[in-house]
Amino acid sequence: MRSSHVKNIEEYLNPALASWRKIPAKALDLIPTPLGMQPTEYIQKSWEARPYGKAKTVHVASVHDGRTWAMRASWAGVSPAGTDFPDALAVALPVRGKPALVLMGAPDAPIHFLRWAANKEGVRSLLATGIGQSGPGPEIKCNAQAHADGDIWSVVITRALGSGKDVAPLLAGKKTGIGFAVWHGGNDERAGIKAFSIDWAELVLEA
Repeated sequence: MRSSHVKNIEEYLNPALASWRKIPAKALDLIPTPLGMQPTEYIQKSWEARPYGKAKTVHVASVHDGRTWAMRASWAGVSPAGTDFPDALAVALPVRGKPALVLMGAPDAPIHFLRWAANKEGVRSLLATGIGQSGPGPEIKCNAQAHADGDIWSVVITRALGSGKDVAPLLAGKKTGIGFAVWHGGNDERAGIKAFSIDWAELVLEA
């Protein structure tokens, strides 16, 4: 997946803007997070007979202007208003080492997540060092805008390029890994009950 270098990032901050039509999107498969990876036996038993991880594919496009990165993700699964849990999207980027996405990283190889939820404004920065081991992440300039069209969510997440302590490096002319998780709140999906991309996709930022 390539992150195209553009002149005006303002044209890409809203997922409904026509500028995104010029940017090729890559389809990434999602699968339900295996029950054996859930942190408690109670969760495993509660969901063993219930379908979850309803999002099957996320379509991703990416641009940057040398200072700010903008990523647009679209998927099917808009929950009705009034559900107990929100629809949500998380973008995963490796901080250092070679973290296993499926294992949510490790203490010496953490993963930086940017998480959007339909019931909140903006983005949460999170740091994961293993399954069930995540907490507040580093401070970084980031934001999100979302648009629902029928059953399709489109969300643009932005963050500053660069790197730092526990900030996943995003640098023009370089490449990294990227992963995704999607929660369908109308199906009571939350925490580890979700759909996710089981391994890293390559993200190359044009110079």
